Amino acid sequence: MALKSKSKVAELSGIPWATRKPRTPKAKIPWLEPKKVTSTDHKTAPAHKLALLEEGQRAETQALRLLEQQGLMLVARNHRCRCGEIDLIMAQGSTAIIVEVRLRNNNRHGSALESVSTHKQARVSRCAKLWWVQKGQRQFKHLRFDVVALEHGTEPKWVQNAWQISN
Repeated sequence: MALKSKSKVAELSGIPWATRKPRTPKAKIPWLEPKKVTSTDHKTAPAHKLALLEEGQRAETQALRLLEQQGLMLVARNHRCRCGEIDLIMAQGSTAIIVEVRLRNNNRHGSALESVSTHKQARVSRCAKLWWVQKGQRQFKHLRFDVVALEHGTEPKWVQNAWQISN
């Protein structure tokens, strides 16, 4: 038995779309087309935002030094996930410690400790739960939330067990 061509098979089987002509492409509307990015189009953050990021990184480094002096070991720094970011993840024995670092240059809007709102606690808790399921529960038995508050001109304050996780 000889092999039949594709169009003859389509005609015999009654499939109408197999024998249709290809459609003509739709007209292109230039202002609806996505803009092509060239190498000179990259935007950089404004200088004041870069300065704030640098200042935040210095605060995290200062908090990290304080915690390492107290005997904690660094597990991860700036852990990002789909629901937020954890500044520092430290370890002390079988306990994983999620550390939120807060920096305030002045007390106009409250202290650094007061800036850890319930919304921020919930966001960090969600991110910590995700980290715990993915990586933490294989290495640690307990999870704790701490805050390191840095205010301009004062010593850093380390608050252990700052809040409890809620379901």
